[in-house]
Amino acid sequence: MTLRLLHYADLEAAYDVPERVGRLATAIRKRRDDRTVVTGGGDDTGPCVVDFESDGGHAATFLDAVEPDVETFGNHEFDGPTESARRLAGETPPTWLTANLSEADGRRFAAEATEPWTVVDTAAGRVGLFAVTTPVLGDIKPDLELDIRDPVAAATEAVDALRDADAETVVCVSHCGDDEPIARAVDVDAVLGGHVHEPRDEVVAGTRLVRPGAAGEHLVEVRIDDGETETRFHDVTDHEPDPALTGELRGQLDALGLDEVVTHVDGSVDRRAREPSPVGTFVAESFRRAGDADVGLVNSRTMRDCGVPLSGAVRRVDLHSLVPFPTGLVTVELDGDELRSVVREAGEEHRDQDGARWNGQFAGLDVVWDADRDVPAELSVRGEPLADDATYRLTTIPYLVVEDIEFPTLTEDQVVAEPGTIHEAMVAHAERAGIPTEPVEWFQRVDGP
Repeated sequence: MTLRLLHYADLEAAYDVPERVGRLATAIRKRRDDRTVVTGGGDDTGPCVVDFESDGGHAATFLDAVEPDVETFGNHEFDGPTESARRLAGETPPTWLTANLSEADGRRFAAEATEPWTVVDTAAGRVGLFAVTTPVLGDIKPDLELDIRDPVAAATEAVDALRDADAETVVCVSHCGDDEPIARAVDVDAVLGGHVHEPRDEVVAGTRLVRPGAAGEHLVEVRIDDGETETRFHDVTDHEPDPALTGELRGQLDALGLDEVVTHVDGSVDRRAREPSPVGTFVAESFRRAGDADVGLVNSRTMRDCGVPLSGAVRRVDLHSLVPFPTGLVTVELDGDELRSVVREAGEEHRDQDGARWNGQFAGLDVVWDADRDVPAELSVRGEPLADDATYRLTTIPYLVVEDIEFPTLTEDQVVAEPGTIHEAMVAHAERAGIPTEPVEWFQRVDGP
């Protein structure tokens, strides 16, 4: 009999469009039977607008409605206090798994509410599951007081334990992004992944590796029969939203009072910002204007796509969900050489970069990028060529000057002003200038000099 694994991950901003989450619930319910295991791959609580207001209540609503068999922790489960993640694990239906997160005293994280692995009995046999979180969690969340074991070492122990428990099929649920080390090191039938937002489906070292992508757009189904695997990606937009779940989530979102219409879009604007994009330029320009700066910058990784384009009336909640972090802005002063370094860092590959090659959304800056040498060939600020010895002001989010993962040139010592909040900056700019729908013109990629 064929075993069916139904997997979702990285719901994140999908909660800002409750119908998207409602459609996912319908897609799961339609395919679930006694030979099915439902798994969540982490970052299934946010970031989203409601996440920072409800302390996990929206995620509990989804998990109560869907009742997945297992769920695990991504980095965004720790956007709030650790206690929130601990409480969510203890109060929601799935078995929360973590084989590589532990407290400072050596105990498994939230040991009273989690397991390192579990066995689910189905009509298609005994299925052993374990879960691991990215080993760079400590870099992403430097204030998090947890120890993160090497996922491969944790996987090795879990697989041995599950084989001893007579699991006929062994599955890893991973929020690591790069799952090939696990596939090559341990004997598992499938790794159901997350963290990186690009969908994936391939076989490595005899193990099926899948990722569903972000914002609940796809439900991944992995079928396993006599050791052979087959994958199907189900588009959730093919399903009607679950009315009860959608209604409850809509009520939570409406209660935040963010329904005010601030601008209109004729046509539609894609919310994705993995390359220079209209919506990325809009956000960066809103930062630049708020800081009365020469340049505005937001990193592509911080922007979120809930899977539904901006179209027609654009409300405050729509803008908040583009960058769903309730934080302020900072303005830094840089010389021309430092600004050139920032642009170069925007084009470098970054760890866990969701498959994106370009990580900077700029405003006030024109870039000609040498694709052969992978460096900026020409830069202009407000229409004038960059001068190495000039001083420039750049407004961005605090994360980029506190952490040195993406833009190490930016430091806290360079901060000269704190010009308000990111959300008020976006609302003010939308009211003033609207949201562009035309292709971005400030970025040009060329092949060599």
